[in-house]
Amino acid sequence: MHEAAITQGIIDTALEAIREHEITQTVRKVCVTVGVSQGLIPDSMRFFFDLVKGDTPLADAELDITLVSMVARCPACAEEFPLANPILLCRKCGGPMELIRGKELMVTAIEVDE
Repeated sequence: MHEAAITQGIIDTALEAIREHEITQTVRKVCVTVGVSQGLIPDSMRFFFDLVKGDTPLADAELDITLVSMVARCPACAEEFPLANPILLCRKCGGPMELIRGKELMVTAIEVDE
């Protein structure tokens, strides 16, 4: 279960941004984008976020997770396909495909009181 380490990284990134931008308002939400291929469980991430945020500027914040489905592109025939599983073979020509969406993992926004 690597959600704990990933979520700690999200908290560290958010706290660094709060310090860097000298945010003094109450943080209400930390928004992250997570690709499905990361294999992360959103409920576990929220659990660890609530467990670890403790007495930090994130104490009143919630973790908002946007999941991104997998999409692959075939370099040979330029076809793009949504993927339900990580089998990277082109449905059209049988060639290897590259994952172009669904591997994201980033903090996209920190929402604060006005």
